[in-house]
Amino acid sequence: MFMYRKAIWLLLILLLILPGCWSRKELNELAVVAALGVDTHKSGFLVTAQVINSSEIGKQRSSVGATPVVTYQAVGITIPDALQRVLSQAPRQLYLSHLRVLVLGEALARSGISDVLDYVSRSPDFRTDFFMLVAQHSKARDVLNVLTSFEPIPANSLFSSILVSHKNWAATGMITLQQYITELERAGSNPILSGVRVIGSQAVGYSSSNLKKINPDAQLQHAGIAVFKKDKLVGWLEESKSKTVNYILNEVSTTIGHVPCPGSEKEVVGIEIFSSDTKMDVKLDQQGKPQFTAYIHVETNLNAVQCAIDLSKSKNIDYIQNQLKEKLEGVIGNNIRDVQAKYGADIFGFGEVLHREYPKVWAKYRNHWESHFKTMSIQIKASVAVRHIGSIIQPVRREIDQR
Repeated sequence: MFMYRKAIWLLLILLLILPGCWSRKELNELAVVAALGVDTHKSGFLVTAQVINSSEIGKQRSSVGATPVVTYQAVGITIPDALQRVLSQAPRQLYLSHLRVLVLGEALARSGISDVLDYVSRSPDFRTDFFMLVAQHSKARDVLNVLTSFEPIPANSLFSSILVSHKNWAATGMITLQQYITELERAGSNPILSGVRVIGSQAVGYSSSNLKKINPDAQLQHAGIAVFKKDKLVGWLEESKSKTVNYILNEVSTTIGHVPCPGSEKEVVGIEIFSSDTKMDVKLDQQGKPQFTAYIHVETNLNAVQCAIDLSKSKNIDYIQNQLKEKLEGVIGNNIRDVQAKYGADIFGFGEVLHREYPKVWAKYRNHWESHFKTMSIQIKASVAVRHIGSIIQPVRREIDQR
């Protein structure tokens, strides 16, 4: 009996001291924000919130023709001020913890995004695993107002396409808030973000009619990599230079390329790169100036042979490997030099390598690294291995020519 009473008293005490669900929020009280856009405005910030229309998600067909998302826009002196003003339009409290993408307008990015970073880093409402994007040559609101056909929620479409394109194309960035801030605070490197743009008719893209066409009038497309100096956008990198950044940063999972066939510039051998590994090194010359070398090793498969090359001969495999080696060294080296000359932004992290290997030397350069980086010697040394040539040995064109 004594133990029974003791257990009852213990349960009563626990009921008094253990917290309940005092802060819970029911789903029907929340407006889940899937994407957030921030643009500059003469009065502060223009904020666009893409909110999931929960009543339409999961329906086979809407009876009233409603869209799966709704966007709300408001202007405020600060971002939280603008979000509070959204509540004058939205019927529910905004819920930001499920944010998938944060889109920044290009004008805002060029003026500096430190205020945006301060808000999203300071607010406990945000997680740090969402992707950050810059709207190329447009406003963030233009991107978030486009309806996508394959994924009913445009924010999910953007999030998924970033994952797919980064893994299989290697010409985009996959940058979260935490990664951006880490690069921003790290000595000897500058941050990057992936770009996105609207192709086609924006006006039609805002309408549900965009979802009813096999070839939509407006689509969202990833648009290379945005180069930053500190928190300000300074320029854009097209496909080749974007791939160079990912090669140097060890972010290439899979991509494709080609090299010319022997004795022909028009006929090519298609190549799939399925593994890439880069190591960076720095040495000091006789005058004590840093000289950098990036060692890149790639493993490849042949995926298209558009000439009559004999693949049973090892010399032809060697030829393909050497051609790709020279191409990688030439293209990547030239792209790095272009970034050095045009932007002076060390988005590759060479300064960090110098800081790690020669901290005393780095101390001489760190205060003016951007100007020094423009004149730094950077060499690329590549090695290539062809692992598989496919299910057939000889090209179909060779078999036809020999008949």
